[in-house]
Amino acid sequence: MRIGLTGAQSVGKSTLAREISKRLGLPLIEEQARVVVGDLGIERPCNLKGRPQLSKRFQWECLMRQIEVEKQLNAFIADRTVMDNAAYWIKWRSGRSSSRDNLDYYLECEKHSRSYDLVFYLPPEIPLYANGFRSTNAEYRDEMDWLIRTVVRGLIEPSRLAELSGTLEERVERVLALVEKVWEDGSIRAGVPAMPVNYAVPPPTGIEDPPERM
Repeated sequence: MRIGLTGAQSVGKSTLAREISKRLGLPLIEEQARVVVGDLGIERPCNLKGRPQLSKRFQWECLMRQIEVEKQLNAFIADRTVMDNAAYWIKWRSGRSSSRDNLDYYLECEKHSRSYDLVFYLPPEIPLYANGFRSTNAEYRDEMDWLIRTVVRGLIEPSRLAELSGTLEERVERVLALVEKVWEDGSIRAGVPAMPVNYAVPPPTGIEDPPERM
Protein backbone atom coordinates (compact mmCIF):
# COMPACT_ATOMS: atom_id res chain seq x y z
CA MET A 1 0.00 0.00 0.00
CA ARG A 2 1.36 3.40 -1.06
CA ILE A 3 0.02 6.09 1.28
CA GLY A 4 0.68 9.82 1.09
CA LEU A 5 -0.04 12.47 3.72
CA THR A 6 -0.72 15.97 2.43
CA GLY A 7 -1.35 19.35 4.06
CA ALA A 8 0.27 22.63 5.04
CA GLN A 9 3.02 22.99 7.64
CA SER A 10 2.37 22.16 11.30
CA VAL A 11 -0.74 20.03 10.79
CA GLY A 12 0.67 16.82 12.27
CA LYS A 13 1.82 14.98 9.15
CA SER A 14 5.22 13.89 10.45
CA THR A 15 3.90 12.65 13.79
CA LEU A 16 1.09 10.74 12.10
CA ALA A 17 3.41 9.31 9.44
CA ARG A 18 5.74 7.89 12.09
CA GLU A 19 2.85 6.32 13.99
CA ILE A 20 1.27 4.79 10.89
CA SER A 21 4.68 3.48 9.85
CA LYS A 22 4.94 1.65 13.17
CA ARG A 23 1.35 0.36 13.21
CA LEU A 24 1.34 -0.94 9.63
CA GLY A 25 5.02 -1.82 9.33
CA LEU A 26 5.42 0.45 6.30
CA PRO A 27 8.67 2.19 5.34
CA LEU A 28 8.56 5.87 6.24
CA ILE A 29 9.48 8.46 3.61
CA GLU A 30 10.59 11.61 5.38
CA GLU A 31 9.87 15.03 3.95
CA GLN A 32 12.43 15.53 1.20
CA ALA A 33 12.61 19.33 1.52
CA ARG A 34 14.65 18.94 4.70
CA VAL A 35 17.10 16.69 2.88
CA VAL A 36 17.42 19.03 -0.09
CA VAL A 37 17.97 22.06 2.14
CA GLY A 38 20.90 20.29 3.75
CA ASP A 39 22.36 19.16 0.44
CA LEU A 40 22.18 22.69 -0.98
CA GLY A 41 23.72 24.14 2.17
CA ILE A 42 21.05 26.79 2.68
CA GLU A 43 19.91 25.91 6.24
CA ARG A 44 16.33 27.17 5.74
CA PRO A 45 14.14 27.72 2.65
CA CYS A 46 13.83 31.42 3.53
CA ASN A 47 17.50 31.72 2.52
CA LEU A 48 16.38 31.26 -1.08
CA LYS A 49 15.05 34.81 -1.15
CA GLY A 50 16.65 36.80 -3.97
CA ARG A 51 18.23 33.66 -5.50
CA PRO A 52 15.83 32.67 -8.32
CA GLN A 53 17.99 30.01 -9.95
CA LEU A 54 18.69 28.28 -6.65
CA SER A 55 15.01 28.55 -5.74
CA LYS A 56 14.07 26.84 -9.00
CA ARG A 57 16.66 24.12 -8.40
CA PHE A 58 15.38 23.62 -4.86
CA GLN A 59 11.79 23.05 -6.01
CA TRP A 60 12.83 20.63 -8.75
CA GLU A 61 15.15 18.76 -6.40
CA CYS A 62 12.34 18.39 -3.86
CA LEU A 63 10.04 16.94 -6.50
CA MET A 64 12.53 14.58 -8.10
CA ARG A 65 13.77 13.30 -4.73
CA GLN A 66 10.16 12.61 -3.71
CA ILE A 67 9.49 10.70 -6.92
CA GLU A 68 12.78 8.81 -6.79
CA VAL A 69 12.40 7.54 -3.25
CA GLU A 70 8.75 6.59 -3.80
CA LYS A 71 9.64 4.63 -6.94
CA GLN A 72 12.11 2.56 -4.95
CA LEU A 73 9.36 1.16 -2.70
CA ASN A 74 6.27 -0.93 -3.42
CA ALA A 75 4.68 0.19 -0.14
CA PHE A 76 5.28 3.22 2.08
CA ILE A 77 3.83 6.03 4.17
CA ALA A 78 5.04 9.39 2.83
CA ASP A 79 5.27 12.62 4.82
CA ARG A 80 4.10 14.89 1.95
CA THR A 81 3.23 14.09 -1.67
CA VAL A 82 3.89 15.42 -5.16
CA MET A 83 0.65 17.39 -4.81
CA ASP A 84 2.36 19.39 -2.08
CA ASN A 85 5.24 20.01 -4.47
CA ALA A 86 2.83 21.36 -7.07
CA ALA A 87 1.21 23.71 -4.55
CA TYR A 88 4.56 25.12 -3.42
CA TRP A 89 5.64 25.64 -7.02
CA ILE A 90 2.43 27.56 -7.67
CA LYS A 91 3.11 29.73 -4.63
CA TRP A 92 6.81 30.45 -5.10
CA ARG A 93 7.75 29.76 -8.73
CA SER A 94 4.75 30.08 -11.06
CA GLY A 95 4.88 33.89 -11.30
CA ARG A 96 8.64 33.83 -11.86
CA SER A 97 8.76 31.02 -14.42
CA SER A 98 7.77 30.60 -18.05
CA SER A 99 4.56 28.82 -18.96
CA ARG A 100 6.68 25.97 -20.34
CA ASP A 101 8.58 25.57 -17.06
CA ASN A 102 5.35 25.72 -15.08
CA LEU A 103 3.65 23.12 -17.26
CA ASP A 104 6.63 20.78 -17.14
CA TYR A 105 6.52 20.83 -13.35
CA TYR A 106 2.74 20.43 -13.13
CA LEU A 107 2.66 17.51 -15.58
CA GLU A 108 5.40 15.70 -13.68
CA CYS A 109 3.37 16.07 -10.49
CA GLU A 110 0.18 14.96 -12.24
CA LYS A 111 1.81 11.87 -13.71
CA HIS A 112 3.21 10.70 -10.38
CA SER A 113 0.03 11.53 -8.43
CA ARG A 114 -1.53 8.42 -9.99
CA SER A 115 0.86 6.16 -8.07
CA TYR A 116 -0.73 6.67 -4.62
CA ASP A 117 -3.18 4.07 -3.38
CA LEU A 118 -4.46 6.39 -0.64
CA VAL A 119 -4.01 10.08 0.11
CA PHE A 120 -4.90 11.57 3.49
CA TYR A 121 -5.36 15.32 3.80
CA LEU A 122 -4.75 16.91 7.23
CA PRO A 123 -6.44 20.28 7.90
CA PRO A 124 -4.85 23.02 10.07
CA GLU A 125 -6.01 22.08 13.57
CA ILE A 126 -2.74 22.19 15.51
CA PRO A 127 -1.25 25.44 16.93
CA LEU A 128 1.81 26.71 15.11
CA TYR A 129 5.12 26.59 16.92
CA ALA A 130 8.66 27.59 16.03
CA ASN A 131 11.19 24.84 15.38
CA GLY A 132 13.83 26.88 13.56
CA PHE A 133 12.79 25.62 10.14
CA ARG A 134 9.08 26.02 9.36
CA SER A 135 7.11 29.23 9.10
CA THR A 136 4.90 30.27 12.02
CA ASN A 137 2.85 32.67 9.91
CA ALA A 138 -0.78 31.57 10.33
CA GLU A 139 -1.98 33.36 7.19
CA TYR A 140 0.73 31.69 5.15
CA ARG A 141 -0.32 28.29 6.50
CA ASP A 142 -3.94 29.03 5.58
CA GLU A 143 -2.88 30.07 2.09
CA MET A 144 -0.87 26.89 1.57
CA ASP A 145 -3.72 24.82 2.95
CA TRP A 146 -6.02 26.37 0.33
CA LEU A 147 -3.56 25.73 -2.49
CA ILE A 148 -2.85 22.15 -1.42
CA ARG A 149 -6.54 21.31 -1.09
CA THR A 150 -7.20 22.77 -4.52
CA VAL A 151 -4.40 20.74 -6.14
CA VAL A 152 -5.32 17.55 -4.32
CA ARG A 153 -8.98 17.77 -5.32
CA GLY A 154 -7.89 18.24 -8.93
CA LEU A 155 -5.48 15.31 -9.09
CA ILE A 156 -6.85 12.68 -6.69
CA GLU A 157 -10.24 11.09 -7.25
CA PRO A 158 -12.52 10.68 -4.19
CA SER A 159 -12.02 6.91 -4.12
CA ARG A 160 -8.40 7.46 -3.03
CA LEU A 161 -8.83 10.54 -0.83
CA ALA A 162 -9.94 11.16 2.76
CA GLU A 163 -9.63 13.95 5.32
CA LEU A 164 -8.25 13.29 8.79
CA SER A 165 -9.31 15.36 11.80
CA GLY A 166 -9.14 14.96 15.57
CA THR A 167 -6.48 13.73 17.97
CA LEU A 168 -3.49 11.69 16.90
CA GLU A 169 -5.13 8.47 18.06
CA GLU A 170 -8.38 9.34 16.29
CA ARG A 171 -6.46 10.00 13.08
CA VAL A 172 -4.50 6.77 13.43
CA GLU A 173 -7.65 4.71 14.00
CA ARG A 174 -9.31 6.30 10.97
CA VAL A 175 -6.31 5.53 8.78
CA LEU A 176 -6.23 1.91 9.94
CA ALA A 177 -9.96 1.51 9.33
CA LEU A 178 -9.76 3.00 5.83
CA VAL A 179 -6.70 0.96 4.92
CA GLU A 180 -8.57 -2.18 5.94
CA LYS A 181 -11.54 -1.06 3.84
CA VAL A 182 -9.35 -0.58 0.80
CA TRP A 183 -7.84 -4.02 1.25
CA GLU A 184 -11.38 -5.43 1.33
CA ASP A 185 -13.18 -3.28 -1.25
CA GLY A 186 -10.49 -1.54 -3.26
CA SER A 187 -12.00 1.89 -2.51
CA ILE A 188 -12.71 4.28 0.35
CA ARG A 189 -15.53 6.09 -1.43
CA ALA A 190 -18.38 4.69 0.67
CA GLY A 191 -18.95 6.51 3.95
CA VAL A 192 -16.15 9.04 3.48
CA PRO A 193 -17.24 12.69 3.62
CA ALA A 194 -16.01 14.90 0.81
CA MET A 195 -13.20 17.32 1.53
CA PRO A 196 -14.61 20.73 2.46
CA VAL A 197 -14.87 23.27 -0.33
CA ASN A 198 -13.47 26.66 0.63
CA TYR A 199 -14.40 29.30 -1.91
CA ALA A 200 -12.62 32.07 -0.02
CA VAL A 201 -9.58 33.11 -2.03
CA PRO A 202 -6.60 33.77 0.26
CA PRO A 203 -5.24 37.31 0.26
CA PRO A 204 -2.32 37.87 -2.12
CA THR A 205 1.11 37.54 -0.59
CA GLY A 206 3.82 40.02 -1.54
CA ILE A 207 6.48 38.92 -3.96
CA GLU A 208 9.17 39.73 -1.44
CA ASP A 209 7.83 37.36 1.20
CA PRO A 210 10.49 34.84 2.24
CA PRO A 211 9.97 31.49 0.51
CA GLU A 212 9.06 29.42 3.54
CA ARG A 213 8.50 25.94 2.16
CA MET A 214 7.74 24.35 5.50
